[in-house]
Amino acid sequence: MNPFEIFRLTSPFGMRMHPVDHVKRFHRGVDLVVSPSNGVLKAFVGGEVLHAKMGLTGSGFGNMGNVVAIKDDKGYLHVYAHLSEIAVKVGQRVVRDQVVGNQGNTGKSTGAHLHYEIRKACSPSFGYTATESGVVEPTKYLQDYYSKEELSKVDEKDANAIIDKYLKPAYGVAKTAAERKEVGRLADALRAASGQAKQNV
Repeated sequence: MNPFEIFRLTSPFGMRMHPVDHVKRFHRGVDLVVSPSNGVLKAFVGGEVLHAKMGLTGSGFGNMGNVVAIKDDKGYLHVYAHLSEIAVKVGQRVVRDQVVGNQGNTGKSTGAHLHYEIRKACSPSFGYTATESGVVEPTKYLQDYYSKEELSKVDEKDANAIIDKYLKPAYGVAKTAAERKEVGRLADALRAASGQAKQNV
């Protein structure tokens, strides 16, 4: 599964000749192009917006133009750089495939594209490190993330069948309030995994 299927990859992760400085340097993310040049960009994963403005020198986002940075549920920071427009605000929670902005050519850039990188930490300096040790390869990270996300989902019918067949009878024979509470917690975990509302909050 290719998380960047709708994009054209113009510069991969790893060592490359820098297109502006013309020196060999480690590329900390991937450069992606979508049509049109100001096309909308959607979040590859959900999370909390920690940065949504022009990247200032010394901030961890210097020369990256307009930057949106989203912290995922594992504590990794997803960086969307060189945007022409920003569609989210700091503190906002976004979901996967929600629009975060538009592709652009802001900052140190040779043309409209998205520079996307995934940092291992969110602080200090939004997880920026002088070496490549602070980032991960985006394609593999997203593939692993999506596969675990899919595994965590349970079909609604299967969840309800388990609740009806096993958990409701267990609740009926539970001897203490603590036992009933645990059965209720398990039932709600199945409901939540299958996209249903909890009933024992």
